[in-house]
Amino acid sequence: MAQRGRIPAGLGHFLVAFGLGAAFSLGYSYGLIGLIVISFITLIVFILDKQKSQGRSRRIAERTLLWFVAVGGTLGAVIGIWFFRHKSQKTTFLQGFWLIVGCQVVGVLAIGLVRNLILS
Repeated sequence: MAQRGRIPAGLGHFLVAFGLGAAFSLGYSYGLIGLIVISFITLIVFILDKQKSQGRSRRIAERTLLWFVAVGGTLGAVIGIWFFRHKSQKTTFLQGFWLIVGCQVVGVLAIGLVRNLILS
């Protein structure tokens, strides 16, 4: 059962992904603004989890951190990992992180290729 005041599991991720999709459908500038916003939010989430880890509080699940990366917060996650040394030693997390980044790179390249094929 969901706790009072919490967003049901998966709904927050869906809303973020839906918002980014809507932003890109309006144009690239809105999409880039959306990516900057989600990257900033991702960085804040990484910093909060780092603080929670030092204070022995309840942590943010790795799955949640990876969802933020998957919906476009890659830049914020990279800053969180490199500058704040958060999750930099956790092999399973880093494997998931680099898998997501690799899929994002392949996706961007595929979109660019398809776009070039359609426009030419």
